[in-house]
Amino acid sequence: MTHGLSRRHLLQGAGALTFAGLLAGGFAPLAQAVEQASPDDMHALRERWADQVTGRRLVSAGDADYAGSLAALDAAVSESLARLLPEGARPQVFSDNPFTSDVHMVTTFKRLAQMAAAWTTPGSQHEGSATLLSHALAGLEDSNRLIYNKDQQEFGNWWNWEIGVPRPLGEALAILGSHVPEDLLGRYMAAVDHFIPEPTMQFSDERGKIISEGANRVDICQGIIVRSIVGNDPVRLAAAVNALSDVWQYVTSGNGFFTDGSFVQHSTIAYTGTYGLVLLSGLAKLFSLLGESEHAVSDPSRDILFKTVEDSFAPFLHNGQMMDSVRGRAISRTQERSYDNGNMAIESVLLLARAVDPATAARWRGLCRGWMDRNSYRSPLQGASIPRTALLKELAGSGSAAMAETPGHSFFAGMDRSVYRGNGWAAALGLCSNRIAWYECGNGENDLGAQTGSGMTYLYTGKPDHYDDGFWPTANLAKLPGTTVDTTPLPPRVEGQWGAVTPKNEWTGGATLGENGVAGMHLIAPGKTGMSARKAWFYSPDMVVALGADIHTTSGATVETIVEHRNLGAEGGAAMTVDGAPHTAPAGTSAVHQGATWAHVDGTGGYLLLGAEPLTVLRERREGSWKKVNTGGPADPLEREYATLLIDHGTGPDAGYAYALLPGATAKKTEQAARKAPSVLRNDAVGQGVSFGNKDSAAVFWQDGTVGDISADRAACVMFDGNPGHGRLAVSDPTQAADSITVTLAGTAYRRVTSGTGATLALDGGGNTVVTVSTAGLMGRTVELALHR
Repeated sequence: MTHGLSRRHLLQGAGALTFAGLLAGGFAPLAQAVEQASPDDMHALRERWADQVTGRRLVSAGDADYAGSLAALDAAVSESLARLLPEGARPQVFSDNPFTSDVHMVTTFKRLAQMAAAWTTPGSQHEGSATLLSHALAGLEDSNRLIYNKDQQEFGNWWNWEIGVPRPLGEALAILGSHVPEDLLGRYMAAVDHFIPEPTMQFSDERGKIISEGANRVDICQGIIVRSIVGNDPVRLAAAVNALSDVWQYVTSGNGFFTDGSFVQHSTIAYTGTYGLVLLSGLAKLFSLLGESEHAVSDPSRDILFKTVEDSFAPFLHNGQMMDSVRGRAISRTQERSYDNGNMAIESVLLLARAVDPATAARWRGLCRGWMDRNSYRSPLQGASIPRTALLKELAGSGSAAMAETPGHSFFAGMDRSVYRGNGWAAALGLCSNRIAWYECGNGENDLGAQTGSGMTYLYTGKPDHYDDGFWPTANLAKLPGTTVDTTPLPPRVEGQWGAVTPKNEWTGGATLGENGVAGMHLIAPGKTGMSARKAWFYSPDMVVALGADIHTTSGATVETIVEHRNLGAEGGAAMTVDGAPHTAPAGTSAVHQGATWAHVDGTGGYLLLGAEPLTVLRERREGSWKKVNTGGPADPLEREYATLLIDHGTGPDAGYAYALLPGATAKKTEQAARKAPSVLRNDAVGQGVSFGNKDSAAVFWQDGTVGDISADRAACVMFDGNPGHGRLAVSDPTQAADSITVTLAGTAYRRVTSGTGATLALDGGGNTVVTVSTAGLMGRTVELALHR
């Protein structure tokens, strides 16, 4: 049954100024202007923030679409009230949240904000309750006295003090408004100023504050902006708004957005789907809050932020899911699945659409409508907050037509991620390089995720719950699809703590030409096994060809390449065939097939075996728990059935592989495809390449050499599609270090470059086309050229 959000479903169910600098650093006129801001303006902003975080003015009495959100709010508040300690000399507000823990401190303020929200929200059983208001104010009073005040020093995690508390505290103060005593309001203003005195700084330790970046900067600015609104402090408000601009400026290394759409946080982690999303969400809320006021964000560079919606976020949203390849540690969180992040992205885009021109807003709403309508796993209304429900209802009633996702390949050289959308399917790659770490763990999260950056292939074939249906706690995390692994067991947290270590590989890169794409990675494996491999992927609308070469290990252990490790669900039972014969080995028993040419897993797709390596097939039931992958997760056991296909390389040396994925293909189509399989042009330490027919070919070069009819003078990713009259050529520098790359196309005699820039063309002595492409400063991006005779 589909849960797309139809109208029927809805109706049913470092350069920023300091505060002192704002006054003394050449911005005195601005400071004078904001000092003269009317208190009525601040009151209006406070009311707007309260409206935005509660959705209180949007709830209609008896509207069934809000019933679930209201019931969840009321249940949470009722539970909090039951845990209140008697007022007076209590050491904490709630019985289960001692202030000896900074985490419990944050939970306390979240509960107080929920209480305030219920008190002001129409339809809540607590609406207008004088008793609830009294409890909320008393809780704020005691929390300030006991823990969150200007004399308290931080302990535990800095985030809880500088972001975790200011966010719900600001919500509570804005909602309760004039009910908050002036003295208490002043003490909380002093407390926020104590913990986050500057919008550009974070993290108090023995070294003092450090510069805040990315999502952390946005969260800190939000805390100061809301504090400034409720405290009627336009100077601090202006400084915090000014400090936002840094977060959307393009970077060339480190944290932030890259011109190719990449988003990196913690310096080495592809984090579009979590930290990037937090940044987008925070900015969308602030743009919506300030948009029609005299405090609106006016920096012209805000257009960069608007571009990230389609350049950075949309490529990783598939049918409502945020792809796991850019979710970092969040893959280990039972409370934050890919659809949760997807719904958060949709809400953020809809909010931000209020700040852009009508044509852009219409296009974004079409994207959001498409993501929601194609979400066949879970209705976006399920578990939605009141504000999110209101946005979704507004979209459903707007008449916006659903837009399809853009087909083809996108390679994000700034963060080593590849995404491809084919005929009814999508795939993403988790890669690593000397810039991007294998993975990240920390705070007890994702300790076992070491192989997620070793070429993991995230395949989306129409079964919407593959990853969200208990994949991470039950999968064999040493046998992730697409990876080449030394079977020596790795310890937890191996080289992944906060992504501090990156592999010293030669390069990772990719290129795009029309509807086809290529990606390559020199894999240096995590741990001390000494394993390395050269891996390449070649995309077309119906398949992904995967090649591996130069596979070595020094550990003496067996090396495997995992063709597939598919979650078949709790029931399992999907048919598996090899060369048309059913896989009948008992569960948990491997079967090895010599000379196999194709295989198929029902409901997932087909696999072509393009090399001579034997195929190992295994069906097994696996048990695990979220606690296994996240120390904060539940220990309840989960069980799922898995289909595993792998190639055993033994101990090598110099092993290789060649196979193709046919996502969504039937067994019959897979058998037919095996008869006209793509040609492997070369697969060794010099280069790897594939021809899909005619002159349509692609290659990665690890050094100067020849792959099929293509030669390159150095490391390169090259794609060519053409005939004697005209052709298209795509070239990228995966090392991100070369000024130019020279490519020779044998058997062609083109004389002109008719589109594209930064290239020269000549014919060599044999009449072959020689193209020299300028790659300086492109940071691995593709140069596409049109060639004619």
